[in-house]
Amino acid sequence: MKIIKVQPQGIFAVNCYIVISETGNAVMIDAPEGAENILSEIEKNGGRLKKILLTHGHCDHIDSLAEIAEKTGADVYIHKFDAPKLTDSHMNLSNYFADYYEKPVDHYDKAVPVSDGDTITQDELTFKVLHTPGHTSGCVCYIIDDVMFSGDTLFRGSIGRTDMPDGNYSVLSKSLAMLAEIETDYRVLPGHSEETSLEREKQLNPFLGGNLFDF
Repeated sequence: MKIIKVQPQGIFAVNCYIVISETGNAVMIDAPEGAENILSEIEKNGGRLKKILLTHGHCDHIDSLAEIAEKTGADVYIHKFDAPKLTDSHMNLSNYFADYYEKPVDHYDKAVPVSDGDTITQDELTFKVLHTPGHTSGCVCYIIDDVMFSGDTLFRGSIGRTDMPDGNYSVLSKSLAMLAEIETDYRVLPGHSEETSLEREKQLNPFLGGNLFDF
């Protein structure tokens, strides 16, 4: 398994990750701005995009979704609670950020809905869906081996905001409490900012019961 982080682009600086199997088939985590750059990275690393896994349906994470899915024929997966955001410019917030988007992000209506505990497989790669609502009702983390793609649920030293439509801090707090109970020390690859680990966040992230002053 090879994991590539695509350099974040645009004002939202969303991380995009490419996971490539032993046979060269690729799975992409989120589809932010910069379709040409993302596709170039996949090609440069000898990959063929087969699947796109969305951590949630906000505009900054689906900006290039329709274009990349159309060009590659990749299957798209998103939690069932966030699936409506892919075809609703109000729900995915692209209308809210109209000063940045010249037009709403292109709609996409062919996504496969997933639920907590589902698995998505590509060759030897198996991703487990972990439903972690709060940033949105359909936020998820994807877990493969010792890696957790945490989307906008958990960041290095912080968490996703909950002051947007469909956000709920109380719900997110329960999701974070669940993450804090996980015993495995996952490598955490978040939707924004830098890589971290679950153990580090348990120790230092105040939202997981850690103490930043111990850093």
